[in-house]
Amino acid sequence: MDIHLFSTLSFAILGLLFGSFANVCVHRIPRGESIVSPGSQCPNCHTAIAWYDNIPVLSWLYLGRKCRHCSHPIAWRYPLLELTMGLMWASIVWFYPVQSYDPIFLAQAISLVTLLWILTLIDLETFLLPNALTFPGIVLGLAFAAYFGFFLDSLIGAVAGYGIFWLVARLFLIFTGKEGMGQGDFKLLAMLGAFMGWQALPFIILLSSLTGAIIGSITLILSKKGMRAEIPYGPYLAAAGVIWFFWSAPILHWYQGIFM
Repeated sequence: MDIHLFSTLSFAILGLLFGSFANVCVHRIPRGESIVSPGSQCPNCHTAIAWYDNIPVLSWLYLGRKCRHCSHPIAWRYPLLELTMGLMWASIVWFYPVQSYDPIFLAQAISLVTLLWILTLIDLETFLLPNALTFPGIVLGLAFAAYFGFFLDSLIGAVAGYGIFWLVARLFLIFTGKEGMGQGDFKLLAMLGAFMGWQALPFIILLSSLTGAIIGSITLILSKKGMRAEIPYGPYLAAAGVIWFFWSAPILHWYQGIFM
């Protein structure tokens, strides 16, 4: 088998397996629970899940999307996270062959998309972006930056990422008397700045703000709650960050072709 195809399939399987563990993180971290002990269990009846009922995606389909013991429905989030994690890991290896790149780059890319996908699902479910993920993410981003030789840009990105959103939120509070943004968003932008340097921040802020405004407005209208509805901002930051991480070069080339 071609080494490129073999590597892609191998990382697809690894991504599926890690997606099963990521589900534990999404469920337990916002609740302040250990991600190590106890082992996987049904969130409804708390019965331990056997290994053969914990095979990514396949077990969910085989069990008819229900717990074997209490027949409680298993949320769509579980197979979705596993499947998307496998697809994302495979896509990274397919488009950035491991034999052509520093393996540290592969580790950086996989670490970033994995953290962002877990944070996105947590934010969508709970409106939280836990410190247990964003703080280690900042440290990890700084470590990768040190390896690739842009530690100062990374450090400035982390500080500026937090500071910009802190200032925006502070001004919003002063002028409106209301909280406009959660502190988790500050830390997520700091994490993105740490992974990619301060140069990524203008694009991430602009794109996430535009998409957040458009999609958020539509959500507010459909929810019929008006401006009282709470909308998670983390997923927009995560999507913008992934776009810049993988496609910053063509984006800059496009921008220079139009304006320079």
